[in-house]
Amino acid sequence: MKLTGLFKRGAACLCTAAILMGGVSAFALSPALPDEPAPAELSVTNAVSEAQLRSALSKFTVTYDSEAEGWQIDSPYEEASMEKASCGLYPYLFVTNDDPTVYLSLGMTYFGDKKLDMKSVRVETEDNYYDFTCGEEFIGGYDNDLKAWFAYELFDMDDETGWLNEWLAAKSVTATFTGRDGSTKTYTLTKDNLQAIRDVLNVYDTLLGSDVSTARVVLRSLVK
Repeated sequence: MKLTGLFKRGAACLCTAAILMGGVSAFALSPALPDEPAPAELSVTNAVSEAQLRSALSKFTVTYDSEAEGWQIDSPYEEASMEKASCGLYPYLFVTNDDPTVYLSLGMTYFGDKKLDMKSVRVETEDNYYDFTCGEEFIGGYDNDLKAWFAYELFDMDDETGWLNEWLAAKSVTATFTGRDGSTKTYTLTKDNLQAIRDVLNVYDTLLGSDVSTARVVLRSLVK
């Protein structure tokens, strides 16, 4: 069984929640400028150009999900991590098509030599910790090619970019996966994992500064 089929994600997958976080929240792209002339300062200082958005997305894989009707934006670092059977905390973006909205989510992946039905994940820095409660359904299995067990949970970040920025500023970040049987595994975020977070936050901010028409043109052109 290949991981790619098991890790297909879309807007409909945003069903789990993190402790201290609210319900599903969305952040709309800035609307296209009206037909009448806008103040020069506004159009110059607030509009993200097509070249800027294309540059920000250049590192990512963009796919279109016809069922969820939107674009999925993934970091290549996550795919590389999975191929190594490495645990990881990777954010990703989903942009709806009809009413362009940007969803920021965080996927947490466990890999190990034993099955772990995730109950919770605690992310710790030297100053703070962040608790995530997993859903009741086990999402995972055994990968014959990698010869490892894996489990996966996807969390809506509800605009908690501050949390991700705190992780980037920390000297070290660890994630402890806890199973329903009490078993645990601790993972220290790698440089690649942290770089993926940094890249996604850059794209997130750039998308929110883009107008709808520009975002659609760029995303459509980048679909793999």
